[in-house]
Amino acid sequence: MNDTPSATLSERTAKAGLWTVGGKLLAKGLDFISLIILARFLGPGEFGVVAMAMTAVLIVEAVSEMPLAAVLLNYQSPTHEMYDTAFSIAVLRALAIIAVLSALSWPLSLLYHEPRLIPLQCALSLAPAMRGLVSPRLTEFARRLDFRRNVALDVIAKAGSLVVATTLAIMTGSYWAIAIGTISTTAIAMTASYFFAPHRIRLNLSQWHIFIDMIGWNAAGQVLSAINWQTDKLILPRFVDIATFGRFTSADNLIAIPMQAIIQPITPPLFSAFIAVRQTGDIGKVYLKASTGIFSVVGPVLLMIAILSHPIIHLILGAKWDATAPILTWLAFAAGFGYLPTVLLPALAMALNRTNISFIKLAVEFCIKVPLIIALTVTMQLQGMLIGHAIASALTLVTTMILVKNLTNLSLWSQARDLLRPASAMIPTAVFLVAASRLFSLHDSTLYTFLNLSWVCGLALIIFAIADLALWKLVGCPEGCETIALKMARKLIRI
Repeated sequence: MNDTPSATLSERTAKAGLWTVGGKLLAKGLDFISLIILARFLGPGEFGVVAMAMTAVLIVEAVSEMPLAAVLLNYQSPTHEMYDTAFSIAVLRALAIIAVLSALSWPLSLLYHEPRLIPLQCALSLAPAMRGLVSPRLTEFARRLDFRRNVALDVIAKAGSLVVATTLAIMTGSYWAIAIGTISTTAIAMTASYFFAPHRIRLNLSQWHIFIDMIGWNAAGQVLSAINWQTDKLILPRFVDIATFGRFTSADNLIAIPMQAIIQPITPPLFSAFIAVRQTGDIGKVYLKASTGIFSVVGPVLLMIAILSHPIIHLILGAKWDATAPILTWLAFAAGFGYLPTVLLPALAMALNRTNISFIKLAVEFCIKVPLIIALTVTMQLQGMLIGHAIASALTLVTTMILVKNLTNLSLWSQARDLLRPASAMIPTAVFLVAASRLFSLHDSTLYTFLNLSWVCGLALIIFAIADLALWKLVGCPEGCETIALKMARKLIRI
């Protein structure tokens, strides 16, 4: 790769991504340990009641999400008043979240015939309220593609939550262990952020006008996003028992681990990279490289989860959770081949100041997914909802590719072509995984399952990497994620 400004940006973005992904993997590893311990001391019923309360919490948080950091990043030199306004808007949002969730707790408890939801939801409202109150000065480091402080915050918060949640679960066996662990995560992160990025707290709304346009489109989009994201959790408890709902939410949380561990932390560096190249006309090339890279990294992981769902559930949650495995398979396939290639559209649209495009994508998804989920869940319960997920994911992928074409002039073929290489490399990987799945049984010990999963997953990743590199060589070694990976590998070997 030539030492061009775009190449330098690619390397800086890749390094920032390694920091954020590495930190998120560590944080998710702590979450994973916490889940293993909690699953041993709590059952599907306890997870189910917290999931009921969290459904409303997640919807309200998503609806009220504001891209305050993105607005600050769009300015080269934000003023003190801008930072104060961002913090003041976040305070108002926090108060609104607490008020809305507390007001909703009683009617939701009547809807689901679950009186425990009232205190539980009121307490859990503190988590999203505090999440938005981290220091706005963290954006100063994001502008320089320095995300080490964000990584440290995440790891410290998850470590503290692990101690709190697991201690309470072991001592009490109560669902409150999950709730208090969730609240402690955001409380620790919020407090620590002001040590890493000091900010003098002053309430000031004088610069609200610079936030209003992006917040306006974002708010409209977040309403649709929240409904799209949580429709299944709103509908499903009316048609299945609480234990089945607990299995579904646990499977959904397991799928979220690789998604949140890789996609969520890599998005801020990529957003900064999109902003840096938007004037040069290279943003389409950067988008393709990033989208293909994410699919190449997360896709094989979701493929392994889908095919090896039974031993994974047996290892992580235990034998009593075995009915969760088929749910995990459906969700993993839908996420890997439908949702995964669409995740960068919001960052791309926001970097080009075209947040209305994200709204259009969410509106189309809403018109497709919500009727499907409702109709199929009413008629076929859990199985119908899973089928609806798969169909909606496929149609949303096509919609996203059309919108990306509108933003960047990238043809549908060029988008599909770049994804075709890693998708083709997954075929021999899937064949190996299906064959290897016969090595496992429900009677295997935990140690035997762990050792078998370790070498099977490791070999599957090697097979995927070899197949992907072979296909990359076959098409002439185009500049992409493989180029960056090989260059960084050579540097590591020299060290």
